[in-house]
Amino acid sequence: MSVPRRIAAIALPILAFLALAGLALRYRPAVSPEYDPAYWAKEEARSGDWLQGVTPAGIAYALYLPASLESPGESPEGGGSVPLIAVFHGSNQKDVSRERFGSLFADPAAQAAFGPAGAAVLVPLSRTDYFSDPASYARFIENVALRHPAIDPRRIAGYGFSQGAAFVMELAMARPALFRAAAAGSSYYEASAAELFAAARVRFYCALSRDDKGIFEQGAFTAKLLSRICPDSRYVEYENRGHFPIGLRDTGPRGGETFIDWLAESLR
Repeated sequence: MSVPRRIAAIALPILAFLALAGLALRYRPAVSPEYDPAYWAKEEARSGDWLQGVTPAGIAYALYLPASLESPGESPEGGGSVPLIAVFHGSNQKDVSRERFGSLFADPAAQAAFGPAGAAVLVPLSRTDYFSDPASYARFIENVALRHPAIDPRRIAGYGFSQGAAFVMELAMARPALFRAAAAGSSYYEASAAELFAAARVRFYCALSRDDKGIFEQGAFTAKLLSRICPDSRYVEYENRGHFPIGLRDTGPRGGETFIDWLAESLR
């Protein structure tokens, strides 16, 4: 066998393997929510523009449905489905989670970014002072989408701050079919190689500040790596912003693109 043919015989299988590995990294499992009575609230009470409920599994939550939905379970005017943003608070912040984080996305200006139908906003509360058990919260979010058919289970995003941000990253890597996009502000999460492989199927927006001592040093490597291996992902680094949640009008590394621009595009 000639040298060129020998090189081709070696190179072609390697290239084929790399191509298959690349496809595996990008392949997102099918979304297949399953009804689970433990994560299905028996009733939801209205509080202003929000519905509130508690599941038998002990997860309390608030859910905002956009004005385009006349009542829970109905399709938005004009047909189609709305995306869902699941918002996770930091540790010991259950009492302010809806007002501080959920209201960001329920605001009319934020709703307009997602199109005429708007977006649903889910504010789950941690069972204790912080979030744990990704499998449980994944099942819960899926059942919220089942309960309200206007929510598109293929267009769900996670948004978190501090411990909630770390949990969003952990949840996205544990269940890559759940979130199409995940946003983490001031996360300290350190991912394993297996988790990074799963994460390559999700879009990430990670933001950290260098003066957030302990948090930055712990979380920066994973956040930077996600921006390189995940499609259409962003990493934003500040010098002296401290411990902060991502603002909707924060600009990323690409010109004048804001976070809400990135999120809305990710959920289209």
